Amino acid sequence: MSFFVTVTFDLNQADTSAYPKIHRELRRIDFSKLISGKKKNNIPLPRNTFVAEFDNDGFIRSSEACEFIKNELKRIFDKHRVIGKYFVVSGKNWAWKIGKVN
Repeated sequence: MSFFVTVTFDLNQADTSAYPKIHRELRRIDFSKLISGKKKNNIPLPRNTFVAEFDNDGFIRSSEACEFIKNELKRIFDKHRVIGKYFVVSGKNWAWKIGKVN
């Protein structure tokens, strides 16, 4: 089963050097700061927002993918000794739009 997962987070009083470290950790588990679609490729996402598509990773439900990512975020935050909040959403029949408000 294929799931599309979005993660966004904020850190509380973290040193700015923590952000690139967390970004690298998220890339290691297949998250990206870029999104590609049928018509456009490699569109940058807003700051601290990441997406990944998980295919055949043993997840049967979206909640299982969210639980896995929640545990990975906890591990990453603990490893880099940062605190903050996160938002994770997962779905199997997804659609997305990206744009800019001027």
